Amino acid sequence: MKPTTAVLIAGTAVSAAVAAVGIARVRQEKRTHADRTDIAAARVQMDWLTQVATNQDLAKLWAPEDMSAEDYMPLLHANRSLCALTLINRLGLISEKQRTFYAAELMKNKTVRAYWDRFGGLRAEEAAVGKDARDQTITAILDQAARDYPAAA
Repeated sequence: MKPTTAVLIAGTAVSAAVAAVGIARVRQEKRTHADRTDIAAARVQMDWLTQVATNQDLAKLWAPEDMSAEDYMPLLHANRSLCALTLINRLGLISEKQRTFYAAELMKNKTVRAYWDRFGGLRAEEAAVGKDARDQTITAILDQAARDYPAAA
C-alpha cells in the first residue's frame, strides 16, 4: 500500500470517528433539551394544580359542573402525585418494576382512586392523542393498578 493511500484511509477513519462523536453529541443535546422541556412543562402544571388545590375560589372556577370545589380540591392533590410519577417515568428515572410498584402504591390511596375513577378515562384519551408512547405506557400501568386494587387489598 502506498503511503498516500494509507494516509487517506487513516484520514477517512478519523473523519468518520469525529462525525460519529458529533452525531452522538447532537442526539444527547436533543435528549437533554427534551428533558428540560418536560421538566418545565411539569413544573407549570404542578404549580397550577397546587394553586387550584389550595384555593377554593380558583377550585370553584375549574371544578366540573357536577362537582363542588370541596370535592374537586383533594382530587387535584391526587393528580399532582400522578403527574410526578408520569414525569419521572418520562425522564427514564424508574424501571418497569418501579412503575408498576409506584402505581400500585398510589392506588392504595382512596383519593387517588377517586381521581382515577373520575378522570382516568380523560388521562387515557390525552395519552392516546399525545406523541409520547411513555405516557400511554404509564397510563396503562396506572389503569391496571386501579383495576387490580380491590384484589390486592
